[in-house]
Amino acid sequence: MRKLVLALIVSLLMVVPVFGGPLVKSQVSSTANWVVHADHERFFSSQVGQLIRKELANQGIEEKLANFATIFSFHPLYDVCDVTVYGNGQDREKAVVLIDGRFDKERLVTLVRSNPQHQEVGYGDITIHGWLHEEKKGSEVVKSFMMYGCVYQDKLVVMSSGLDTVKQAVDVLKGSAQSVASGQFGAAALNARGAFFQVAANGVSDIAGQEQHAAVIQQTDKLGLAIGENEGKVYVDMGLIAKSEEAAQNINKVFEGIIAFATLSGEQQPKLAELAQKVKLSCAQNTVGVRFESDSQSVFQFLKEQWEKKKQAGSQPQ
Repeated sequence: MRKLVLALIVSLLMVVPVFGGPLVKSQVSSTANWVVHADHERFFSSQVGQLIRKELANQGIEEKLANFATIFSFHPLYDVCDVTVYGNGQDREKAVVLIDGRFDKERLVTLVRSNPQHQEVGYGDITIHGWLHEEKKGSEVVKSFMMYGCVYQDKLVVMSSGLDTVKQAVDVLKGSAQSVASGQFGAAALNARGAFFQVAANGVSDIAGQEQHAAVIQQTDKLGLAIGENEGKVYVDMGLIAKSEEAAQNINKVFEGIIAFATLSGEQQPKLAELAQKVKLSCAQNTVGVRFESDSQSVFQFLKEQWEKKKQAGSQPQ
């Protein structure tokens, strides 16, 4: 149970955006029923972002990112300014990633062309590149599939594992295919003040499918989540519209149980217990609200402690 509590709170608080910029709804296809967005500039200009960035430097991670920049010709902290991911359901081939930033287009194309499975597909005035992506566990390849992508107007990278999805994304960017309509997703999460991470989804239960540990999601129809900082306080604001009033009550009880368990873990996890007491729930008809707010320093200290514990656990012999 403790692992579940940590997983929930850390996933809410540690979704630290690596990319970002304001969400541009006109870039999102009307076929999407979920969208995830992160705001790099807003995050690293926030108090908690500055503390985390300083810690990255202390841990030597910024130096590693500099090496990444040497290879790929852009720095993930300094050169990438906007990432949006959207899709429809669980189908990976219907999901697309849009990365807006300062890139050396020719360098990226040269790297992609070095892939032994590289291919090029013409689509109007756009060249879409295909390459074999391999996911490894150690030295063993556990999964491989084709990825497709292009650089739109020299600054927006479009990627998907579906070729048709890349084509459709390009059409949306050109304005020849319909983008997200006003009100298609709940406005609260996508317009939250000071947000640097946002999620909105419709038909959530269909997206979750029959995944284990997804009981709450399976009872949810719509979801909105915003994580940000406002006046020196980090907040997590989540709203769920359940399938029924009974489902909303069940979801609320699940959250109450998680918060209670986290609060009682004071001896082993005092910072977790302290933060858990700051989570406020609301439930009215079929809508459940979750609100967390705390000063940026406390949140940073909690994240740092969890990071250090994870490193220590990873360094221990199995």
